[in-house]
Amino acid sequence: MANEENIGTDERIIPSPEIYDYTSIEVLINGNRVSDPAYNLRSVSVVKEANQIPYARLQYLDGDTSQEKFAVSEAADFIPGNKVEIQVGRDGKNVSVFKGIIVKHGIKASENGNASLYLDCRDETVSLTLGRKNKYFRDMTDSDALQKVLGSKAGTLASTSVTHKELVQFYCTDWDFTLSRAEMNSCILLVQDGKVNMVKPALGSPTITLVYGATIEEFDAEIDARTQWQEVSASSWSYKDQAVKENSTSSVSFKEAGNLSGSSLAKAVSPAKLELRHSGLVSEPELKAWTESVLLKSRMSKIRGRAKIKGSPDTKPGDTIELKGLGKRFDGQVYVSGVRHEYVDGIWQTNLQFGISPEWFHHKPELIETPAAGMLPAVQGLQIGVVVQLESDPDGEDRILVKMPLTDNSDKGTWARVASLDAGKERGYFFRPEIGDEVIVGFVNGDPRFAVVLGMLHSSNKPAPVQAQDTNHIKGLVTRSKMKTMFDDENKVMKMETPAGNFIELSEKDKAITIQDQHGNMIKMEQAGITIKSPKDIKMEAGASFTLKAATDIKIEGTTISGKANTTLELNGQAKAKVASSAMLELTGGMVKIN
Repeated sequence: MANEENIGTDERIIPSPEIYDYTSIEVLINGNRVSDPAYNLRSVSVVKEANQIPYARLQYLDGDTSQEKFAVSEAADFIPGNKVEIQVGRDGKNVSVFKGIIVKHGIKASENGNASLYLDCRDETVSLTLGRKNKYFRDMTDSDALQKVLGSKAGTLASTSVTHKELVQFYCTDWDFTLSRAEMNSCILLVQDGKVNMVKPALGSPTITLVYGATIEEFDAEIDARTQWQEVSASSWSYKDQAVKENSTSSVSFKEAGNLSGSSLAKAVSPAKLELRHSGLVSEPELKAWTESVLLKSRMSKIRGRAKIKGSPDTKPGDTIELKGLGKRFDGQVYVSGVRHEYVDGIWQTNLQFGISPEWFHHKPELIETPAAGMLPAVQGLQIGVVVQLESDPDGEDRILVKMPLTDNSDKGTWARVASLDAGKERGYFFRPEIGDEVIVGFVNGDPRFAVVLGMLHSSNKPAPVQAQDTNHIKGLVTRSKMKTMFDDENKVMKMETPAGNFIELSEKDKAITIQDQHGNMIKMEQAGITIKSPKDIKMEAGASFTLKAATDIKIEGTTISGKANTTLELNGQAKAKVASSAMLELTGGMVKIN
């Protein structure tokens, strides 16, 4: 029994101003009261719950075996798509507890001859749950983005503070996107008569006080320490700073019922800190909002339960009720997360659900589309492949044939596109793997029919041309025939080389550029000048003029030096000209003129 000293006499009954206190219920279809006496309403269930679309179910007695007919089912009133309203109250003073549309119409007959018509109804916001969509939102808050998503179905949306440079609704329903973002902002969705309201949950003045032994007909509740956290920490990777960013929350503003705090319960089983991780560039304000939402959900799920009372329309999801007479563990004000009205054969009862489920909406598997769009069983993760063929793609799409050993090692394989550093019309990188190479293969949308070679793999069986070192100075390219392009970051040297020894080398270490072929011919450009060497002949030829010019000396030396001019030979010294020989000096010509 409840403690009489703490409970007022008016709290021991469900408040009702009516005299006779009999249950009255009405159903309206498209705004018109259903009054046909042939319609025998057997039962009604109405469920409204936080973060859920409200629904109702009506049962009408129907079916006449003698006439082989379901007359109520055949009536025009109960066609899917018709609007429905349910009003319930006492002594004919009814209050609307549900508005929506009929979405499902079914009949059921049992062995004993009893038969019924069942109508499933949903709030009109059910349309938000149908059909996946994609949309970008830029430079706006969640509340602004959700206003656009919900459109005419948006009710009152609590303001959120984090402005996102980009927010993406990726192939999910408007409802799923809205609820996911609401949860990340410490908010709850409450649907009322075709409008979605996003609210920050808080306790208010109790709409009703429930007393064990008086107004409570049934009750069950639980405290689960596993849902409680001492502290919540969220971290992300900032590529701008090349560092981990972290934000923590250890308390939130929410009044808890009972005499066991969430923080004290958390110390019983939970770690000192719940660590959340995101590898993307998540801003610190968003990390803070994340940790606060997780801790708030934890505190709101500390006490969860249900109280059945005599039918009452006074309480809705989002309201506050007060519990009394249940002991120190459960007494106090609690947040109403759901209301269920049950009407059966003239008896009306109401179940009030309190506390929030600790489960996150994003854990629901249907939130994300089935891999491969469900068209066939999908591929999970990356797969190993072996290249079988490079040419003759049957579709002419520049694909290569790759055998998948763990899919079917006896099959010829699958045709796969090849990812490249750059690809476009008649341009790009085209370093295709060799036949027999091991490759890593991904699949578009997880569909095993659409393979993409993402890269090639070295191993002990197929080692890299340069052994790995932590210093990682040497990088480059070595082809099948041992042609090489190598980069030495330690000495700042770049070298292109063929197997026979032809090479071009650019070296900052030697401050030189060297070109050399396999025959020993060499050109070297360095600080001292340019050197051209050959173990054999050097020939220089120009189609027009050939000019040699030096700021100082030009020297020509050889066993024999020959020069020939087809028309005129002119040698001119501005200051002095000298022609000399240690032996004979010979001048010949058709005419020789010496001045």
